[in-house]
Amino acid sequence: MTAPERSWTIRETRTGDAARIATHRYHRGEPQSDIDAYVHWLAPRIERGTYVGFVAELAGQPIAGAGAVLLDWGPIRGEPGGTRARLVNVFTEATHRRQGLARALLQRVMDSCDARGIRVFNLAASSDGAPIYRALGFVPYEGEMILRR
Repeated sequence: MTAPERSWTIRETRTGDAARIATHRYHRGEPQSDIDAYVHWLAPRIERGTYVGFVAELAGQPIAGAGAVLLDWGPIRGEPGGTRARLVNVFTEATHRRQGLARALLQRVMDSCDARGIRVFNLAASSDGAPIYRALGFVPYEGEMILRR
């Protein structure tokens, strides 16, 4: 049996993709106000280049995406560049999963960041997504804490 022919293409994220990215990010019935706020936040970051993202399309329609928010972390031991990439918005439409889209998109995002000298990536992984990240070399990092006031 031969593998199915890959019919999707990958392109860089454009400012006009912000609304689609937001609906992928908030796909569990979150309020429209959250989606609108994310679009408002994301669009200028795409424009400035502080969001690095890629979209997979099939017949001109977005079916998957992945991105990274570039964080001005500041130089620390072992990271003199001071910028980290937070991987976000990794999403594939249900009918197109298990075709290698997420892996291909993540690789493009990380390669693009690497070309900018950014070599440290972090993320929050769902249980469904964790195996992909582990296969790419990510390891658990349990030293984080959070406080919301």
